Amino acid sequence: MKRLSKVVNIVPVIAKADTLTLEERDYFKQRITADLLANGIDVYPQKEFDEDSEDRLVNEKFREMIPFAVVGSDQEYQVNGRRILGRKTKWGTIEVENTTHCEFAYLRDLLIRTHMQNIKDITSNIHFEAYRVKRLNEGQSSLSNGVTDKELVANEM
Repeated sequence: MKRLSKVVNIVPVIAKADTLTLEERDYFKQRITADLLANGIDVYPQKEFDEDSEDRLVNEKFREMIPFAVVGSDQEYQVNGRRILGRKTKWGTIEVENTTHCEFAYLRDLLIRTHMQNIKDITSNIHFEAYRVKRLNEGQSSLSNGVTDKELVANEM
């Protein structure tokens, strides 16, 4: 994951968060956060890309939620006269869009509503350019060593 974080934007997510108690979920989030820090894994949004104080405040809010604990569903249910996306359990209905039930709405806001263009820009201008430069440098050094592009690709697989 450390190598992957240099090539793509990583947004940690805990899936099926409804299978955890609140205490288990909090503990799991703390463990994941500690593991990310201990292993030097950069996750989106990175602090170095905060452009101003407003960005810093918004991004800090999202950073505090990482990893996002989400519940997924493609089923709609009628609850109190309105249709909601959620999962029915014997204890009640878990609403995907309800922020007291899970953090899906925050994840959606991060990925689609507030940061989509920024994610595209970082992917294109930072991650892809770093990958492209690395590949070009590998190609130049391997050509000087007599290694062909086909051999390079075969070695990567």
